[in-house]
Amino acid sequence: MTKIFLHGGSSSKNTEKNKRFFEDLIKSVNKEEIKILCIYFARPEHRWEDSYAEDQSIFYARGIEMGKEIETKMATYDMEDFREYIKNADVVYINGGMKGHLKSTLEKLGNFREMIAGKTLVGISAGANILCKYYYSMVSEDIREGIGLLNYKLLTHYSGEIMDGDKVKSLENYKEKIPLIKIPEEEYKIIEMTD
Repeated sequence: MTKIFLHGGSSSKNTEKNKRFFEDLIKSVNKEEIKILCIYFARPEHRWEDSYAEDQSIFYARGIEMGKEIETKMATYDMEDFREYIKNADVVYINGGMKGHLKSTLEKLGNFREMIAGKTLVGISAGANILCKYYYSMVSEDIREGIGLLNYKLLTHYSGEIMDGDKVKSLENYKEKIPLIKIPEEEYKIIEMTD
């Protein structure tokens, strides 16, 4: 069973909702030592190190609180290393961003579904969007296609008073009738996928 966390965005904010998210994420792996692969392909490469340092501090702090040992690695565009890192990871953590090569890099793997089987997969904002079949892009303000790992339409950074109406209707009516998930910032949905 593959456990997938879709997070609506702003996961780095120090809030109770995000604290619970990281705790649930760590609890999803039934091990004392947890290996987490952090992916930042949705961001420009010059931002990866800072993003990684920020996420590492969150993972380590939550791990210490929960009595778990956390080991992290950061993915690179080296496909051979990337495949090996996924193979060895317990958690594949795909952070969001606005400019990068997330979709094209994941598609180069070819068999991403098989590679993440039995692991915990996390998508934050754009990282969550890309896992679904279709999503509404807040950057380009249009509907885009993800890699289709999950047969859903997704709206991250959801805020009812702002988005209900045209954005939701356009996504609901886009191409085919499949379920729509709306996830506000700092909130998340867990989906279990059979391997």
